[in-house]
Amino acid sequence: MDTIQKEKNIALIKDVLRNYLLEKGFRNTPERYTILEEIYNMDHHFNVDDLYLLMMQKKYHVSKATIYNTIEIFLDAGLIRKHQFGEKTLTSSSYEKSYFDKQHDHLVIYKKDSDKEIEEIIEFCDPRIQGIKEAIEEAFGVKIDSHSLYFYGTKND
Repeated sequence: MDTIQKEKNIALIKDVLRNYLLEKGFRNTPERYTILEEIYNMDHHFNVDDLYLLMMQKKYHVSKATIYNTIEIFLDAGLIRKHQFGEKTLTSSSYEKSYFDKQHDHLVIYKKDSDKEIEEIIEFCDPRIQGIKEAIEEAFGVKIDSHSLYFYGTKND
């Protein structure tokens, strides 16, 4: 994505956040926008510790509590999505930006001979999954807004 488009996207998500905060009666703080911009400049999943370290490295003065509270706001506003990728992360959720991203699924690769330690997370989109979603909608007379699909495994030798 080019720099101009990225800047337009960040301006748009800041507007989404501004409107959400106004609607909910939350304070409109510069820290929230800074955290949001850092998230939308990432190209990978992150956890609160990752984000906190990034903010400290960039000399932003935000507490971990502020990040946790802000993450909850972003989740409710639909700006990020939350993942639980496996046993090793049950107490440490992973997140990713979601506003511009299309629906996708995850393949979680564990390190061999480890106790479910994650080596890699691969995002993928398979059109057959969309077909399954449509079949479920038709069979049950529902409209599915989103789904979550994870495959877990290890690499072949």
